[in-house]
Amino acid sequence: DGGGGDWLSNVAFVKVDVEGFEIAAFRGMRNSLFREGSSTKVGGMIVEVGPDRWGRANIGFEAGVEEMKNLAENHFEKSYILVRAEGGHAKTCPVSLADVVADKNPEEFEGNKMYEVKLEEWEPLLKKMESSHFDCNFYFKN
Repeated sequence: DGGGGDWLSNVAFVKVDVEGFEIAAFRGMRNSLFREGSSTKVGGMIVEVGPDRWGRANIGFEAGVEEMKNLAENHFEKSYILVRAEGGHAKTCPVSLADVVADKNPEEFEGNKMYEVKLEEWEPLLKKMESSHFDCNFYFKN
């Protein structure tokens, strides 16, 4: 807008699928959607995350974890992992990942399960994903 004001006020939904560059994309959002002092509200965001692919953007594991935690803690009220109970994608994001989270009553829909991820669960969850080369979708909502 040139005047320093907010050029976006409300964004209903954002989808991020950038094949390993999600952490770089989140950092870029600090200059737009999540700019300090901005009144922009994002209703929800879904993002595909594969920690073992972050190296494509020269992002280390620890930096990626911190960015995911920052997103969950400072920009959204709740965050969830979507795991696949059945079908072809169940191999890349299996239900066994839910063993890392405290939520034992996921929402279920069309062969998928959505588990809430608490702040202290991000690092062990992403570590398990990285070591097994899993990539999963995460849903953040306000």
